[in-house]
Amino acid sequence: MQKLFPVIVFALIIIGLKVQAQFKVTGEIKSEKNVPKQHISIKLIDGGGKTNYTQSDSLGKYSFTNINVGECVITFSAIGFQTLKKTFQFTGDTIINIQLKETANTLDEVQINSKKPLFEKKIDRTVFNVENSIAALGTDVLELLSKVPGVRVMNDQVSLVGKGNVNLMINDKLIQLSQDDLSNYLKSISSDQISKIEVITNPPAKYDAQGNNGLINIMLKKVTVEGFKGTINTVFTQAKHPTASAGGNFSCRKDKITLYSTLNIRKGSIVPFEQSNVFYPLQTWNVVNKDRNFRTVPSGSLGMDYQRSPKTLLGLSYNGGLTNFHSEENIKTSVININQLVDSVLNSDANAKIRSRYHSANLYLKQALDSTGKQITFNADWFKLGDEKERFFNNQSYLGNGSSIPHSFAEYLSTSKQNIELYTVKADVDLPFKDFKVSFGTKFSFINNESDVNFFRKQNNIFEIDDKQSNLFNYRENTQAAYVNLNRIIKKWDFQLGLRAEYTQIEGVSLGEKNQNNYFQMFPTFYTVYRSSDKSIWSINYGRRINRPAYRKLNPFRWYSNQYVYTEGNPFLQPSYNNNIEFSHIYKNTLTSTFSFSNTTNGFIDVNFIDANTNTQASRPINFITGYNYQFSNAVVFNPVKKWQTINQFDVFYNVSKSNIVQTQDELMGFGAYFSTLNQFTLNQSKTFFADVNFWYQFPAVDGLNENRSQCNLDFGIKALLLNKKLQLSLNANDVLKTNKYRFSSLINNIKQDYNNYYDAQQLRFTARFNFGNEKIKQLERKAGNEEERRRSN
Repeated sequence: MQKLFPVIVFALIIIGLKVQAQFKVTGEIKSEKNVPKQHISIKLIDGGGKTNYTQSDSLGKYSFTNINVGECVITFSAIGFQTLKKTFQFTGDTIINIQLKETANTLDEVQINSKKPLFEKKIDRTVFNVENSIAALGTDVLELLSKVPGVRVMNDQVSLVGKGNVNLMINDKLIQLSQDDLSNYLKSISSDQISKIEVITNPPAKYDAQGNNGLINIMLKKVTVEGFKGTINTVFTQAKHPTASAGGNFSCRKDKITLYSTLNIRKGSIVPFEQSNVFYPLQTWNVVNKDRNFRTVPSGSLGMDYQRSPKTLLGLSYNGGLTNFHSEENIKTSVININQLVDSVLNSDANAKIRSRYHSANLYLKQALDSTGKQITFNADWFKLGDEKERFFNNQSYLGNGSSIPHSFAEYLSTSKQNIELYTVKADVDLPFKDFKVSFGTKFSFINNESDVNFFRKQNNIFEIDDKQSNLFNYRENTQAAYVNLNRIIKKWDFQLGLRAEYTQIEGVSLGEKNQNNYFQMFPTFYTVYRSSDKSIWSINYGRRINRPAYRKLNPFRWYSNQYVYTEGNPFLQPSYNNNIEFSHIYKNTLTSTFSFSNTTNGFIDVNFIDANTNTQASRPINFITGYNYQFSNAVVFNPVKKWQTINQFDVFYNVSKSNIVQTQDELMGFGAYFSTLNQFTLNQSKTFFADVNFWYQFPAVDGLNENRSQCNLDFGIKALLLNKKLQLSLNANDVLKTNKYRFSSLINNIKQDYNNYYDAQQLRFTARFNFGNEKIKQLERKAGNEEERRRSN
């Protein structure tokens, strides 16, 4: 099967090129000064009486295909030029090059304003046109995403309501960064650089099948003027402790070369608080984890695009960064008897150090086949991630009266080294024709992951290795994929059908045990859109997806809180699969209603396994869930008054989770709901001062085999645009009521566990951003080829 994939792809390319080889009319349009003219309207009436329309491209070129032979009439027209009409006999390929004469009386300036609707429903995605939203003024991309209906941003992490974390792309290129790097990067991009945001809940076959929760594609504005532009920004955040970040991006285009770069750094600390209660039959263990995390996160990128010819674009890019992390923790475990008295206390002081770094490079080639959009794109990617972890902790036990227990003091050390390296090669072919569009391609990825885990106990002032808790873990994964996608428009109907095939070979070796797994999977997609009127759009879509685990979940490294409690990875974790169906309706581009259903098989989550005999608590990810999700979503965007825009979302969902392991409940089900309202007020006539009031409430819900309790969040903000809107200043107060707490419970081995966590969300944030240079610089579109694999390293 692996050998057949390249043969299939190249055969499809040859077939596509043969289909392309049909009689056509082509040409080039220039002015009297011999300058190519774009956006010239061209009408052709062929020998069969059929009327065809097109426009010239940026090089003044045009093309017609599927033309009936016989006498043809072609007409060229544009504002400011004399209309030109020609008659010719069409019997085969014909080239008609012309020069247009300017009219004697031309207008000094013509400005045409065409405003797109705020929301557009396309065949496989919903488009939020940022330029038409006052909520987008004076923000960065991360803040802007929180204003898109159905999208939720919490603790700088982006997710879809009711579905979980989502992958992000810019101009169809997945953003391959760690969580810290990603939030810094998104904060460095001003919203005035954004044209639209595409929410793709069911990605088509062209994209990797990886990920159950869809994609968000951020499209930058594209114009044609050469020059340079850039943005510098700084953010100061005061939570319990301060955090500061600074950075910027720069782009420069001259003739055939475009250079671009980014540089960001973040430094500071947060104080997460975690509390849990484990209710054993005769005891209750109350665990309070007070932690302070310190991070220094520098990152940067550098890239170049070279327009070798009008039809050939070459590109090269590099991204790199590192994270220096250390933490200071105190974990206090109180053992409470059935009389609610403290029997004993286990105190653990810990500190951890993590140093990670990543490097990635991309080679890119886009080759146009003609001027109608037919093209071939190639990507070659390399990515490398390395990290070193070291965690020291000690334990000291005390009696209920506070006196220490003799000989109970102990010290431990756990260490880990991990290296991930992957190579990816990808090819895509796009062939648009008059009545339909076909695209197909292939992808090959090769992944190697190596981990070295060790655990030490301190004996006689020397850390001695514990072989039973040390491990070498080697993991290799190779995948070959091919896809085909067909799109057709028939009057008021849009249809799209796709199929992606992936063949994966896995080999993992851990603790001397070897695990091999080869599997072939098909991922079909289907979309239909019916535009019943200008006000009403109906759509339905289906897609099958795979969710491969992040590499860190495969690493058997143990992260100890104390000698009884630890978290570890599972080197033999398997992927899960999802079937997703959505039915939606958009009314007047204001109200969007969606009913969706998804089914998960072989699902995996972290389970905290409790042993009442030994009192150990071991958290590890395993495959054991079959899940069903039913969701009804409503989003409405409107302006109650001229200077007030409100975006409101209300979702109701019903989750069912079934377990195939004896330690958990057999089944858990229940309703949940989510409400949010985002409001922006324009405070002056020139639209340079704004105020924000945002609130969301998450009702109690079932998540996997956890029962989540309610949580809510209230934010306030003010913004000012100064210096001709080049300088943007904002002040935000987040989680004002300190109610954004993550609280849930679970039942393992008939032992109930309650968790109450707060991640330092109450913050005061000041942001300053300055845009400089020529803001009309062209943004060239590029796409990397190793989207799925690099995301799993986060």
